[in-house]
Amino acid sequence: METFQNRFTSELISMNDIINLLRNSIQQQYNAKQLDIKNETIEKNVRILFEQDYVCQYISNTNGELSLAYPSQILVPIIDKWSEVQTPKITPSINIRDCCVRSRIARCRSRLVVPTLFIDGKYICRSATLSSWGEIYPRLSMDLLVDAGNRRFAQPAANIDNAFIDIEQPQQRTIFDKLRSADVDLLNIFDIGSIVNLMVQQKNILFGMKITASEKFDKHDRYRTFQMILLPYPGCEHFREVAIQKYNGEFMFYDWSLSKNDALLDVPIHLASRVNTDWLFWRSWNTIQLTQNYFQILLRHLETEKRGILIHCLSGWDRTPLFISLLRLSLWADGFIHQSLTVEEILYLTLAYDWYLFGHNLPERLPHGEEILYFTFMVLPYLVGDEFVFQSSNTTRHHSTLTTTGISCNYMPERHVYNNNTSCVNVADDSVINVHRNPCQYNSIGFEENKKTIRKEKLLAVFHLFHTCYRTVIPKISTTLNNGPPPVPDMARRIKNFVLQRRS
Repeated sequence: METFQNRFTSELISMNDIINLLRNSIQQQYNAKQLDIKNETIEKNVRILFEQDYVCQYISNTNGELSLAYPSQILVPIIDKWSEVQTPKITPSINIRDCCVRSRIARCRSRLVVPTLFIDGKYICRSATLSSWGEIYPRLSMDLLVDAGNRRFAQPAANIDNAFIDIEQPQQRTIFDKLRSADVDLLNIFDIGSIVNLMVQQKNILFGMKITASEKFDKHDRYRTFQMILLPYPGCEHFREVAIQKYNGEFMFYDWSLSKNDALLDVPIHLASRVNTDWLFWRSWNTIQLTQNYFQILLRHLETEKRGILIHCLSGWDRTPLFISLLRLSLWADGFIHQSLTVEEILYLTLAYDWYLFGHNLPERLPHGEEILYFTFMVLPYLVGDEFVFQSSNTTRHHSTLTTTGISCNYMPERHVYNNNTSCVNVADDSVINVHRNPCQYNSIGFEENKKTIRKEKLLAVFHLFHTCYRTVIPKISTTLNNGPPPVPDMARRIKNFVLQRRS
């Protein structure tokens, strides 16, 4: 096994790289068809950062053939270099891309199931919710009309056409059977056992057309073998409250009385009982508390379940990356993933891969005052308590080496941080968080004693670095709103997105 003690001679990512990434993110939404040097550099950096700790396979998405708002090369970690843990499901005999092609339209905006995190041999996947007939049939019609040579799918065009044309034959399965069965196949390939749905509505209807659905309410119960976890979480519109409440998440409360909010909380008792809260009052929680308790459910699942987990919301590019990003940063701070990366590198990785390359539309979110990206990092000081520490069940992982990767962080833009009880503690402006790059050796007792302190320092260092870079590029949102065009009404915005989705 490769030794990681002296692998690095210099840092790959600097603070300027993060600032440039944010500047690029506010100028354009990522599009896999758009080939330019900036996107190529971002994707190259992401691959290098991943490959420091993982052996990866790649799913080709050149020109957005699978999804326009997915990276041109989708990473699939298969071996953790630190623990030598690998997934038993991904073998050379499995054509993952072929499965992706067949299941592509099964989910909203072609945002199919893909792995994004790998821990203890399990995948944490992301996607959008299921498509319904209002989206499937227009996309299917376009696929049949578009010249197969332009799409350059891995399998011949005739095979793709036949896969769908024969739906008209009585003896064949319906289009929903084919697509959703392919979606189930892809979930099984990645060994997913549970599906976390963050939507606040059971289905999405526009002009009387059912556009999306969810696994729990599939009429033919095709997803019956998966454990369903329903965690209704506010959409991007709610995060206008970030600026309105002067960046204090404890004053942010979602209006659950709105008619569209018909989704109910549904958490298996063996997971809910492991979180110290009263779930009956979930609608009364502020957004910080909601995030904390949902986040604990995800951690407890990773600790107790043998199979992986899929996390999705409606489109999979706002609420989904919020929780994916928090998981990546928290598990990194615990020393279980991306052990080689510094604070700058892990921040760059999550901003680039979890947000930008998977289509988060920052150019649209900011004019509407929807700072869900900023809120994600605003939550980090609230996740430093003992209840947010991941306890691995994998006994093969090497715990004798504690990797504390990071920076000497002396830019502290705020005079306060928060402990796990959400009370303020003062931090001097010139405070320094020292997190060294090179691994330090501890015995088992020393490891446990230092683990919590190091975790807190790492998360706070990420928070302050992000704040500094974000405010370098993006002013306070109230200024942006006052100087910019008035926000588009929600219904008009939904119509606009629907039209753009059809064109893509």
